Amino acid sequence: MNQRRIIAILLVAFTLFLQSCGLIIVNDMTGESESDSDKSNVPDNSDSERETSEPYVKYEDDGGFDLAMQYLNSLPERDYDGAVFFITTPSTDYISPNDTVTAVSKLAYERNRIVEEKLDIKLITSVEPANTMLENAKNAIASDTYYTDLMMIPIYMTGTFRAEDTLLNMRTIPFFDLDQPFFYSESSDMTSGGYSTYAIAGDASISPSSFSAVFMNTGLLETARFDKDLIYEWAEKNQWTWDKLLTCADAVRGLNETGANYYTITSQNPAQRLPDLIFKASGHNFVESAKRRIPQIRYKAENVQPVMDTLAAIYNDSNAIIDSTVNAAGIFSSGQSAFLIDYLYVMSWLTNSGTNWGLLPLPVENEGDNYKTLISNNELIFAIPKNHTNSEFAAITLSALNAASYGYIYDEYVNYNLVNTLRDNGSTKMLSRILDTASFDFALAFGNKYSDIADATYKLIRKCAATNDLETYYRDAVDKANKFLRVDFDLKY
Repeated sequence: MNQRRIIAILLVAFTLFLQSCGLIIVNDMTGESESDSDKSNVPDNSDSERETSEPYVKYEDDGGFDLAMQYLNSLPERDYDGAVFFITTPSTDYISPNDTVTAVSKLAYERNRIVEEKLDIKLITSVEPANTMLENAKNAIASDTYYTDLMMIPIYMTGTFRAEDTLLNMRTIPFFDLDQPFFYSESSDMTSGGYSTYAIAGDASISPSSFSAVFMNTGLLETARFDKDLIYEWAEKNQWTWDKLLTCADAVRGLNETGANYYTITSQNPAQRLPDLIFKASGHNFVESAKRRIPQIRYKAENVQPVMDTLAAIYNDSNAIIDSTVNAAGIFSSGQSAFLIDYLYVMSWLTNSGTNWGLLPLPVENEGDNYKTLISNNELIFAIPKNHTNSEFAAITLSALNAASYGYIYDEYVNYNLVNTLRDNGSTKMLSRILDTASFDFALAFGNKYSDIADATYKLIRKCAATNDLETYYRDAVDKANKFLRVDFDLKY
């Protein structure tokens, strides 16, 4: 179960265009309805070698596989006598990969076989674009015909599927417990309004490579008199705050006064949603939602002022680059920036980086707060078509897939990157910790469909990121959104 293959990473050539030190601000208002990353944009540092100055310490998991099997075996006993179970999804890359080249894909394949044997079923995945899934679900419901057993829908399309009345209320399903630890509790809150919960996520749907993190240039920070061990100590003690990150950035900016030309903070793939990440990592919710509750926007402009101050400091820093069109990952890899805020899949781009680097969670607002990583809107969550005639079958298989994934697949992801990617043992501890921080928000699930919600939450924060004038627009936008939520998500349903 724990055998690993070392993947040969093909690093294609890239050309660094460093035209200025100026900040480019991106305020995309689509709610990530299009892909926010180009995973093929891999920098080439083939002339460099991955080096580390310290011996590796093997990552010790906590018996995750045994625990996953305990959760799987605690589910209701069922024998479906070889029935075929269909999962329709825009991508099988994580739920049912086409190959087993990587450690994670191998474990996903084996997980599916375990579930098949446990329930005596055959799992079949089919690929359809999300919009096609929506149309097919609508047509099947209208004609009262079968479509699929389980859908995997992008987070940002939850509101669209809900508006078309295509999703089964998961709280009506027998033998189904949304509060099991192998489901992310915030993911069910994210999709809940009134008496309905429309979708849920777990380790079987959220790929570990899609978490966001802070990559730090350890050599450059040491030049600026910030030792990496001290920064790791801050992170270990939940003392890694946005103020500390900005203090480090200020010190790097000071190096430029002596004739150097370094960047402070860069972000490429999640650039358009950086304000969302900082807002959530700082401990705030755009929308308060849960079962048997009318969702409401409850954050206060005055309470999130520290977030807005952080955003203004970053977006008005002439030595920062927040732009999805600029090769910020390549700039970081070449040693020219102190921090890169990006997705974990960028680690593979940095395997042969010319500079030593470390990994950190997104900072907190106040020391002692828990780390939180807002999951990308493009990640997939599980939903069941409204007219499914055997919802128990769908629910138990859904539970089995997530129970049988719990913990150990992420542990193997850490082990693989320890051996093949990471530069120091501190990063190993941080990677494991980052994967425990998955966070979700109602606004990101429904805002793409319901503009009033978006206009009062992530769009508003993005709009005010550089200008730091949230108070000017806050009241009108929030009042309008809460009025909409009280009407459209009330408890009559």
